[in-house]
Amino acid sequence: MKAYYDNQPSKFEAVGNGSVVYRYNIKEVEAPATQEGEQPRTQWACDEVTVWNPLTKNKVVAAVIADRWEESHELKLSNEFNSVNLGLITGEEAASIRKAYTAFLTERRTLKTAVEADCDVEGLLDE
Repeated sequence: MKAYYDNQPSKFEAVGNGSVVYRYNIKEVEAPATQEGEQPRTQWACDEVTVWNPLTKNKVVAAVIADRWEESHELKLSNEFNSVNLGLITGEEAASIRKAYTAFLTERRTLKTAVEADCDVEGLLDE
């Protein structure tokens, strides 16, 4: 979920009900003026997910991936890729499917690596 803050938010924040908000892709952005003559101001934009205690690296990574992509999306890409590898789909369509699946895996790996690095700084274990 996309969220906006007036001050730079922390990456991990205990909510107090047994959950923790994890924020990632934190970026400084310029908020548009809401009234005529108002000067733009700085805000912080980020994506955030809620993870329930006990907090582990695997749970945080899983929450971020589930927030970013529906499980059916990954399954569809995987099934199409397997169809290409089995020779059921060929030609330009096969090349397009390979490209889409490779792009997905690359983006997923990049995101997972960034989340794991944040978890390492926080001292979270795998399980």
